Amino acid sequence: MTDHAPPSAAQDPSDVAAFSDVVRGHRAVLVHLARQICPNQDYELAVDEALLALFRHWRSINGDRVAWVTVVVKHRAIDLRRRCREQADELTEHDVPLWSAQTSAEQRLELRAALARLPSLTRQEQVALLLTLSGHSTAEIAARIGVTQASVRSYRSQAHRRMRHWLNHHPPTRPHRTDAGEEA
Repeated sequence: MTDHAPPSAAQDPSDVAAFSDVVRGHRAVLVHLARQICPNQDYELAVDEALLALFRHWRSINGDRVAWVTVVVKHRAIDLRRRCREQADELTEHDVPLWSAQTSAEQRLELRAALARLPSLTRQEQVALLLTLSGHSTAEIAARIGVTQASVRSYRSQAHRRMRHWLNHHPPTRPHRTDAGEEA
């Protein structure tokens, strides 16, 4: 027995060989199942976690191990889809990615003005805003800067509020060109 494996894990060579057969024979089907449940997420992660759970509980499973791991994959994929949906629910209309087709030329102009104003935000607001724009989740940002998720949401909200206030009082103007074609 190893120090890391629980007592019910596959331990002898015949168990390991049987586990390997399950992985070789059924992993593709399990990946397909997970991809159907959560196509836009890391569905292979759900499969890998389920296979690891199968290995850890190998001896304690008293039935069809393939059916067992299939149910675990299904549940892990549903959890993954749910977590991604919850993260998407955290986004507001102000969190639409700048590269999105929904972003207008006016919004891009506002962005240019907002970026010029970025140094006026607090360090926490800058980090929360920029990491959000980079595609990081609230949980990832919180872990990275060592604060709670509620703090990250607060920093992001404060940054948005301050930027909107600044833009409402100093609306962006389109750069005009000189006769030489340079922006002034």
